[in-house]
Amino acid sequence: MAYLSDVNLRAVLVVLVARAGGSIEITNEELYGAMMPGGGHHERFLLAETEVGIRLSIQPSQQEKAGSS
Repeated sequence: MAYLSDVNLRAVLVVLVARAGGSIEITNEELYGAMMPGGGHHERFLLAETEVGIRLSIQPSQQEKAGSS
């Protein structure tokens, strides 16, 4: 799995926040859930190199997988 450094993550966040209109609101519950995901999964990012950049996505949590079954 490819690794995203803090610098790269910050750059991705700048682009995403700009695309969202310059502001994103996140609840404490969402933030804490992302910081301490259940199921022992610490790294949920999937990083793929594309022809012109990168594709960044997240793996669904075990709870999300169970809910969609």
